Amino acid sequence: MKSLMDNKTVCIYGAGHQGLSMAAHLVLNGVKVNLYNRTQAHIQKVIDSSCVLCDGMICGAAKLNKVSADIAEVVTDIIMITTPSNAHKDAAKSLAPFVDENTVIVLNPGRTFGAIEFAEELKKNGVRSLPQIAETQTIVYTCRKSGENSTSIFALKDDVKIAALKTSNINVIMRAIPGCIREQFSSVDSVAFTSLSNIGMILHCAPVLMNIGWIESEKAEFKYYYDGISPSIARYLEKMDKERVSVANALGYEVETLKNWLERTYHVQGNCVYECIKANETYKGIDAPPTINTRYLFEDIPNGLVPIEYLGLQLGVSTTNITTIIDLANSVMETDYRKSGRRFDLAVLEQFF
Repeated sequence: MKSLMDNKTVCIYGAGHQGLSMAAHLVLNGVKVNLYNRTQAHIQKVIDSSCVLCDGMICGAAKLNKVSADIAEVVTDIIMITTPSNAHKDAAKSLAPFVDENTVIVLNPGRTFGAIEFAEELKKNGVRSLPQIAETQTIVYTCRKSGENSTSIFALKDDVKIAALKTSNINVIMRAIPGCIREQFSSVDSVAFTSLSNIGMILHCAPVLMNIGWIESEKAEFKYYYDGISPSIARYLEKMDKERVSVANALGYEVETLKNWLERTYHVQGNCVYECIKANETYKGIDAPPTINTRYLFEDIPNGLVPIEYLGLQLGVSTTNITTIIDLANSVMETDYRKSGRRFDLAVLEQFF
């Protein structure tokens, strides 16, 4: 399939782990890339060198087309949003003056109901002709930013689900995605599927909260998945995951379990989540976050666990284990993730499903 992006330029919005990795990957495959980040200090070294250094499964020095903290200088007709989902509203607000129905926007990932929130925020900021918006189920890269202008890519995930907010737009969106990354995606019919299949909220929140002592210890460094997810923690994740699947089923959607996702995405096998994680060679290099002030909490709880809990309340589905993690996070972080989270009423969601 020929890409609509042939001879065009991709704008990558966000220069964190995934943003730098995607920029390097695309450039090293012949794609022209503009990179945007809201805070210039975080990309000053990339601005000065116009280059991202990449190692791991993809190696090279990637020369970018443009790098800027001014969105007007780098925005193009296809925009790959790679920020944490708690920045999606700000992204929509900043992009509103520059987008229309000819623009393709892909949220990498949307987390839970990201495409819906993004569209609603564009409308609030005066966009009358909405772009063609899609969201992915998860981040396509297993990666870590290793320096101000360097990144390590450990793996490309296979069969990452992607859905368009307006189902009829998916073919145009898929053709717009550069071929070197398009092959990692598999389209599904509804953002309900990608949103309810948000695996990050299951893998991220509870292990951080259950390893606070190690994370905050100056003496301890450990691998997040290999060391931080013990058999007991893995069993708790399975309980949370069962609640997520039950909410999806109550809405009429069949979604895969965390265990099945690990098997499909990373080509591993095991009798349980713990065994699948230990069999995943890719996870061996992933360090634990250096602080509990991590997107594993401030993103995945309000934009993952909270909307699932809220749907469960509306549908009469118990989410006891998910609720426990939200309550614990609220207490530890001294915040109210329910107040800031994506709490959509069924009547609103049904307009998009």
